[in-house]
Amino acid sequence: MSCLVSRLRYYLDISEDDEKLVLELEKQEVNYKARRTLNLQQQKNNLFILKRGWLYRYADLQDGRRQVLRVHYPGDIIGLTDIAMCETFGDLATATDVTLCPFQKKHLDKVFIQSPRLTALIFSLGMLEEAILLDRITMIARNNAVNRVANYMLELYSRQKIHTNNTVFTTFNMPLTQDVIADALGLTNVSVSNAFAQLKQENKILNHRKRITILDPDKLKKDLNFIDRFFEIDTSWFPNA
Repeated sequence: MSCLVSRLRYYLDISEDDEKLVLELEKQEVNYKARRTLNLQQQKNNLFILKRGWLYRYADLQDGRRQVLRVHYPGDIIGLTDIAMCETFGDLATATDVTLCPFQKKHLDKVFIQSPRLTALIFSLGMLEEAILLDRITMIARNNAVNRVANYMLELYSRQKIHTNNTVFTTFNMPLTQDVIADALGLTNVSVSNAFAQLKQENKILNHRKRITILDPDKLKKDLNFIDRFFEIDTSWFPNA
C-alpha cells in the first residue's frame, strides 16, 4: 500500500476512487542518497510524496548558520505549505536514502474537483505541519536545552506512532545527526549531546546507535505539557462523501 494512502486512512476512511487519485500522483519515482541537497528552486512547480526514508527542510541564515524547519517521513506530501507561492522557502536535504514521487502542482486539480473530502484532508495535513512548527517555536522560547531535546524526541515519536500497531511502542529509528537536531532547536552539538546524557541519567530517554527509547512517553508528555498534534485532527467540518 502507498505510504500516503496509509497515512490518510489513519485520519479518514477514504474510498477506492480516492485511493486511485492518490496513486496517480505516485507514478514517478526518484531515488536520492543520504546527505544530498535537492535544490527545490529548480523544481518549484513540483510537490513530492515521500515514499521511503527521512529528509528535512532547512533555511540558510545570514550569519552562515542553518535553521532546520521540519522533518519529513514516509507518507508526507512535501511542499504543501509552498503550494500558493511562486518561490519555495528554504531547501531539502536527505537524512537517509530516500525515494520521492514528484508530481506537478497542477495535477492536484483532479483531487480538488473529484474529491472534496480528500481535498479537505490534504489541506488539513498542511495546516498540521504549520501548527507543529508553531508549537516548536513556542517550546524553544520557554525551555532549556534538555527540555527542548526531550520535546523534539516526543514530536518524532508521535509522528511514527500513528503507523504502528504496537501498543507498547517506545523505541523508534532516529537517523538525524546531532547537528540537524541542534539546528532544529537553536542549540549547539555539545548542548544536544549533554541533553541526551542528562535525559539518560534521569531515566527518560535513551539514545543508542540511531535508536531512541522513551522510557515513559505518557509521563514525559505530561511533564512537558506536550500536545500530540498527530494523534487526531478535526474532520467534523469535512464535506460529506
